[in-house]
Amino acid sequence: MKKTLNIIFTIDQAYIQHFTVALISVCENNPDLNLNIFVIHDLEDLTLINEIQAFFKAKYNLLISLLSLESSLFNNYTLTHHVSKATYFRLMIAEIMPKNIKTALFLDSDLLVLGSLRTLVEFDLEENYLSAVEDLVDIESLHRMNRLGIPAKRYFNAGVMYINLEKWQSDKVSVGLIATAKEYMERLLWWDQDVLNIFFYNKWKPLSPTFNEKHLTKRLKEKPVVVHFAGTSKPWLYLNNHPYKKEYWHYLRLSPFKDYRYKDFSLKNLIKRIVFFYKPQ
Repeated sequence: MKKTLNIIFTIDQAYIQHFTVALISVCENNPDLNLNIFVIHDLEDLTLINEIQAFFKAKYNLLISLLSLESSLFNNYTLTHHVSKATYFRLMIAEIMPKNIKTALFLDSDLLVLGSLRTLVEFDLEENYLSAVEDLVDIESLHRMNRLGIPAKRYFNAGVMYINLEKWQSDKVSVGLIATAKEYMERLLWWDQDVLNIFFYNKWKPLSPTFNEKHLTKRLKEKPVVVHFAGTSKPWLYLNNHPYKKEYWHYLRLSPFKDYRYKDFSLKNLIKRIVFFYKPQ
């Protein structure tokens, strides 16, 4: 009998393609799991996402549950760089998810799942609210938490979280997260990720780094379970040089977006790329 894994994504219109690629990578590498997929969104036009639903039903016999959330709730929230208001949807997971779902894996859309997620199905969260991968590179964020008066000893990346949803719902976590966001709004750097780290600073359990490998400059000896394309440079951009870029394009070619071409291709960027590859090392 197949084990069941609940997975949550949050998307806006700009990330439908990348969510599709991420979910294809999940399906291709986890055929032994019964997957329940939930997508929290703020889409006004459902035409494209309905087509994506039909694609996954036909190709993988997979049902995608769409959960609508009004993004105007976060109109006054801090945003910078490449991030949209959809990043704050994570704060409302406990309110919008079905009450019968006890645990769920949250995944960002800018990642690939290259291995099995089966071990998470029976992962023991104990009394913790979530499990995530500690960010050992971004030490400054931990120091920043401490300067805010939060006695945190670790800082996690929120792109992959295995969530004790039952505990989030029973303890009305969303209320606390929204209150925390409002209190620290002017001092946030990494938006809702900071909010989650502030609120759960001593209530989360470390997850193996293989479930959220980021900051990569070369391929790893052992294939990671999850490769996260964190940061502003993404594999769907021409100038991006991520070591797992070709994997993104592999799964892209299996998707309805298989004819996608670089939006940032230009003679100027071509020259930049040539200079980058042939400069003396």
